[in-house]
Amino acid sequence: MLRFVEYENNPILVPEYPWEGKSVYLYGSVVNLGDKLRMYYQSYADGIGFFVCIAESEDGINWEKPLFRPLKESVPKLYPTVEVEGKIQDFYRKTQNLECMSNVVLDYHIPSVIYRPEDEYPFKLFGYTSKGYCVAFSKDGLHFEEYEGNPVIPLKKYPNRKTRKVWFSDVAPVFYDTKKKIYRAMVKTYKIDSEGRTRRCVGMSTSKDFIHWTRPRTIWVPSEDEDKLARRKGFKWADFYGLCPFNWEDHYLGFLWLFFIDYEIPKGTHEGKIEVYLAYSKDCIHWERLSDEPLIRAEGWKSGTLSTANTPVKIAGEWKVYFSGSNFSHGYSEENDISLCEHCRTAIGVGSLKSLS
Repeated sequence: MLRFVEYENNPILVPEYPWEGKSVYLYGSVVNLGDKLRMYYQSYADGIGFFVCIAESEDGINWEKPLFRPLKESVPKLYPTVEVEGKIQDFYRKTQNLECMSNVVLDYHIPSVIYRPEDEYPFKLFGYTSKGYCVAFSKDGLHFEEYEGNPVIPLKKYPNRKTRKVWFSDVAPVFYDTKKKIYRAMVKTYKIDSEGRTRRCVGMSTSKDFIHWTRPRTIWVPSEDEDKLARRKGFKWADFYGLCPFNWEDHYLGFLWLFFIDYEIPKGTHEGKIEVYLAYSKDCIHWERLSDEPLIRAEGWKSGTLSTANTPVKIAGEWKVYFSGSNFSHGYSEENDISLCEHCRTAIGVGSLKSLS
């Protein structure tokens, strides 16, 4: 078993630029380039959009955001999450204009970057758009070329007739499975339970070349065990918001983002909090949650929601976990204008995986 030891001076990365708004977070990846680390993180600015940004560090603690790309945005792009009575919900409060130098790589949502230096294009990016899941390739990790055949997985929709909503698959962390020599995208899927609720599940699609992907299929559905845990914490039920697997010895471990839900927002998704749990699998298909205790707890500066980079990264012989945390709940920005919230922030922190033995 492993335990998580958080860095005492977190957070290490906070929003500071216009395109970052109040949120910098992982959804994203941290890769070790040998002479430095590079972080591909997500930013969100209300009225502008979602961006894939980069930061670089020599020690994994102190990060710089190199400004290398002119950014000009005036019309925000829509990234579907839920459709209510035939209308895709747009949670932008206002439209802003932006023109400046930036550290923005792409305007995908929920990106994963795979770095394999032996390949012709060492940097491969998988992310979500209004067309579905798309990929892009780069030789330097800064300038990406989008695949002309995008989307590699078309937009996936899950209707619920009872609630008259359509849910869209968006979260899909990707990693390269060194055991099976394939890429795995842990695509979010949905199931309707006996009470008519739409439940987030873990799905999977695989690829040998990062371009041709299998049809996503559901591999892990939240059970009564997760719902019992949610009720003990004062919530109603729990969904699987996302799963980030990685190779560990001869098996697989995963960072499970467990979403504790209070209620469904009539014109939106759900209100609740997210914590990170450790999961285990022998084959990356059949999974189990290892404990009722979270690996990373929602508290303090990260008291609302948590998410992790797609995989941990080894630095100077130690496994580091980069993660993000917000101090507001999942549904807060859907029911409130977050730009008016002075204290609201999503930031990035780090910790180490330590053996319990």
